[in-house]
Amino acid sequence: MHKIVIRWTVFFICLGGVYFFINSKVHAIAQANLQSAVIVKLPAYTRDELVINVEARLQYLLSRVKNVKFFVYKVKPKENLWTIAKKYGYSVHTIIGCNPQMKTYNVDANQKLLLPSIGGSLHPVQPSDTWQTISERYNIEESLLKNTNCQAQNFSKDDFIFIPGKKPAIDLLNKDMQEKYALRELFVSPLAGRLTSFFGTRRHPITGKVSKHGGIDIAVKTGTWVGAAADGVVIVASTDVGHYGTAVFIDHQNGYITHYGHLSKINVRVGQKVRAGQLIAKSGSTGRSTGPHLHFTIKKNGVNVDPLKFLW
Repeated sequence: MHKIVIRWTVFFICLGGVYFFINSKVHAIAQANLQSAVIVKLPAYTRDELVINVEARLQYLLSRVKNVKFFVYKVKPKENLWTIAKKYGYSVHTIIGCNPQMKTYNVDANQKLLLPSIGGSLHPVQPSDTWQTISERYNIEESLLKNTNCQAQNFSKDDFIFIPGKKPAIDLLNKDMQEKYALRELFVSPLAGRLTSFFGTRRHPITGKVSKHGGIDIAVKTGTWVGAAADGVVIVASTDVGHYGTAVFIDHQNGYITHYGHLSKINVRVGQKVRAGQLIAKSGSTGRSTGPHLHFTIKKNGVNVDPLKFLW
């Protein structure tokens, strides 16, 4: 009996020794593998690089934003911000909000833009920012921000956070874009409809000649109410205003005058003061027109300017 106890004792001692030997070998191999493993670091960029370099911004966001695809888009000839935004189902705010390098609404052929797969904007992190302050600024749930920006756990002064479904913070845009956003406060849209012709050079739908289109055309049914784009005084209200046909002109007393052409009915008189949004006429197809729509023009000190700089 004594020999049996000794044998079993020796057996368990040997078994324990084998276990500890194997365990130490496995641990050593694991440590060696960890030491030899390639350590992947996210690329680091300065704020200036992320603002100026579209490709750098793309690589930065690809590794930090979840469930949103980003890509570099080359502007095609005759495209503008509004046609590009419409193509991807979001507003111009998204393009501007994801491209902090932009200082104007104008784009050139082959110009590179960073576009997301969904609407939203980039927030440049501020020194005092927390998840809570950012969520409050954009009125968005903090949990959604954290889930979307999966890698942005610790803020730094060079970081950008993607804010899904929100417009950019105007006070964080560059000075040029802040000034252009301020123009948006001057006018309201005269009516809702589909844009069929933009400001700028085009081939005239009736004459076929290439000429400059001084405003925008908004397709709507005849008889759709048209509102004043801003406070002002009616200076023209006539059924015979050249190619406009029936039209109303409003002087806004600040260097701006707006034109509303191809109307079917006028609801105001010359000299009448109107308020922004007040119903002044009904749309139609009078004058030189191929179908019912509103031609809307904005003039600044006698010079035509693109209405889409004010209305979007």
